[in-house]
Amino acid sequence: MYKRVSLVASPVLLALLWQLRNEPLAVCSCISILAGLATWCIIPATTHTFKRVGLAGRDMSKPLRPELAESMGMVAAAIYLVATFLFIPVQFHSYWSTAQSPRVFPYARLGEYLSALLSLQSMVFLGFADDVFNLRWRFKLVLPIIASVPVLIVYYVGYGVTQVVVPVFLRPWLGTCVDLGVLYYVYIGLMSVFCTNAINILAGINGVEVGQSLIIAVSIVLKDLAYVNSSNPETEYRHLFSLYLLLPFIAVSCALYYWNKYPARVFVGDTYCYFAGMTFAVCGILGHFSKTLLLLFAPQMFNFVYSAPQIFGLVPCPRHRLPQMVQNAGPHRARRMNLHRQVSTAMRSFSKGPRRTNNAVCMVASRTLLDGTTQLGLRIIRMYECLGLVDIDRNEDGTMHSVNNLTLLNLVLIRRPHLTESQLNHRILLIQLLNSCLAFIIRFQLSHLFYF
Repeated sequence: MYKRVSLVASPVLLALLWQLRNEPLAVCSCISILAGLATWCIIPATTHTFKRVGLAGRDMSKPLRPELAESMGMVAAAIYLVATFLFIPVQFHSYWSTAQSPRVFPYARLGEYLSALLSLQSMVFLGFADDVFNLRWRFKLVLPIIASVPVLIVYYVGYGVTQVVVPVFLRPWLGTCVDLGVLYYVYIGLMSVFCTNAINILAGINGVEVGQSLIIAVSIVLKDLAYVNSSNPETEYRHLFSLYLLLPFIAVSCALYYWNKYPARVFVGDTYCYFAGMTFAVCGILGHFSKTLLLLFAPQMFNFVYSAPQIFGLVPCPRHRLPQMVQNAGPHRARRMNLHRQVSTAMRSFSKGPRRTNNAVCMVASRTLLDGTTQLGLRIIRMYECLGLVDIDRNEDGTMHSVNNLTLLNLVLIRRPHLTESQLNHRILLIQLLNSCLAFIIRFQLSHLFYF
């Protein structure tokens, strides 16, 4: 089906692209759709090649554990880069027609666009290296900073504003604006680290990485469209810049989501997570809406803070923290998990929900033993327990024996057991969608309470 749709749609899009060649936003939209169609067709054609070179893995959340091609985010990212490269002459087409109205070519804007593509290309390369070599976490924290250097340099040379507006309730002590100086560049550098790794941490089931990225990207596009016809030319340019980067991203991500949604036929790999995170970071930095971007990343921020005890070694962290699959689950049947211990707590939670058939396949929160947990880690676990954020399994003497792995996926399964993998993904995406709505309310309706 995808081949026939692409064959029919491509000539129409090419003809439309030629008719609208003097409208950069329309051309970008056409190129984006073509890039999406190309991704839709090329992914299934390259899966056997990826498997042949060893880029494949087992889907641990399926009963038969099928082998799927990994790192298919590389295909989407490569097509995205081709699309954005082809758009470069279109974006500056009006400056070439100097016969009637000579204009100074905007070298600064070209530098911004090229620096964004250079950072994205670098992050795609580093993400693919992580898929191949399985880099350690300490390298994953450093590599985004290196990839963001071109954007930081261009920001410093072309814009260089390091002042931030102080919220109203802090102005009696700090004044209206505060110049952060070099700390501002540290902030935006760390933002690139957070964006790239936040999506990578909130992962593990079919479609969740691409799905959350799509919702964030569409939310930013809706915000950008509200400013396209702004009376301020600089504001209009910043949001058009963001649109030029995000429209192709949405197109290739939609195609990738088609193949990665439940039941997945490919894995996206760390390449896509880094590529998506850097795309958002570049748009937020050069588009000058980093605070709005962080609002849209609230679920990822919560997931990071919630996971911090395991990430920083305060609580034992297994190699894989994704939820576990349970077949024939029922209130009177226990299962053995990868910890070689009966998950009685998870089974008790099943008894609270509606009964399913004996052939039901659902997800339960994965667990980790608390052996070797630091005292600080135990205090944090107790605090989480008071807040209802963890499910602790205790020994007969009352000592804590195990706890669910600290991810948002497992937390949702604690609060709402008996979910299939597809249902769990839909709930995570619903959380992301509701957060976008809340972010818009804060940004456009409540911002006057903090800034004016």
